[in-house]
Amino acid sequence: MNSVDFWLGLLNPILLLRTFYLAAAALILFIYAVPIFRARFLAYGSRAISPSKQTPKPTSHPQPSTRFLRLLDRLTTYRVPHSYFTHFYILSVLCSIFWLHQLQTRGPVFQHLAQLTSTPSNTHNPNGFAARYQPAAAAPPEVSSMIVSQIYLVNGLMLLQGVRRLAECCFYTSGSKSQMWIGHYALGILFYSTVNIALWIEGTPALLASPATAPSPQRTSLKSALLVPLLLTTDILQHTHHAYLSSLRRSGTYVLPTSPLFPRILCPHYTLEVLHYALLALLAAPVGRALNYTLVAAVVLVGVNLGVTAEGTRAWCVERFGAEKVRGMARMVVGVW
Repeated sequence: MNSVDFWLGLLNPILLLRTFYLAAAALILFIYAVPIFRARFLAYGSRAISPSKQTPKPTSHPQPSTRFLRLLDRLTTYRVPHSYFTHFYILSVLCSIFWLHQLQTRGPVFQHLAQLTSTPSNTHNPNGFAARYQPAAAAPPEVSSMIVSQIYLVNGLMLLQGVRRLAECCFYTSGSKSQMWIGHYALGILFYSTVNIALWIEGTPALLASPATAPSPQRTSLKSALLVPLLLTTDILQHTHHAYLSSLRRSGTYVLPTSPLFPRILCPHYTLEVLHYALLALLAAPVGRALNYTLVAAVVLVGVNLGVTAEGTRAWCVERFGAEKVRGMARMVVGVW
């Protein structure tokens, strides 16, 4: 492999997506592990703590560490309203629609990413990336790809989730003036911009080997018959819990959330969010594989991000309601976290 092939390989969207998700998860864990970062950059909304409550008073002779803390405190001032969460789901819906159109028409943006997804050995093939991949029946055994109907299914499910979450933001968002650090906002924008690509990118071979027409109806696989109802159930349960949390806020007497469906879990909506993406990783697995590894990397990021957020929620609940009421309750998974 020459240097050109090496650098072209680094531009592979699949590699870039997996690297982004895992690197972002590692960064969150690093911030969580360092107290001076954790207190400033992980808490948001009602869980956020003012920097003035966590930073020592400056001495008459500031030390370098004090200057560094001041810099961190300065960075925490770059915040946006917590209501900007709505932007994530507007973006998610728009990206779902955009990519469904690109996939349906085999549009230019899809073609560009498909070219980058090709292996270096195919870069110099005058027939392009599609020449390597034949229809599924004729594909060589080493080629692993999602099938076309599978691609449309998972993208449709993602669109459905985006529409639901957008509706919840519109109807359940309170008039709170809470804020979140701009880093949270940027990560959310990046995630929803990329996850709609991760849903289909491992199906590029099948898309390039098939005409740009609507996928013909196919017999529902046993895996789809089992996973789709389960995924829709997780969405319904998450919606139910979001409605419950909204009712607590609207009542004006916010109490410790103890949903009848999840009496021993503080953040079941986080658990269900991770489960949603885990089921997509199963449902979007290329032929011959158990999982879609690009979506598995996304699941790692979602799990880490919501896991540390759940820890912040638990600490806030202890402070507000007392340790006795929170004792014995899991953050997300009973017996695990």
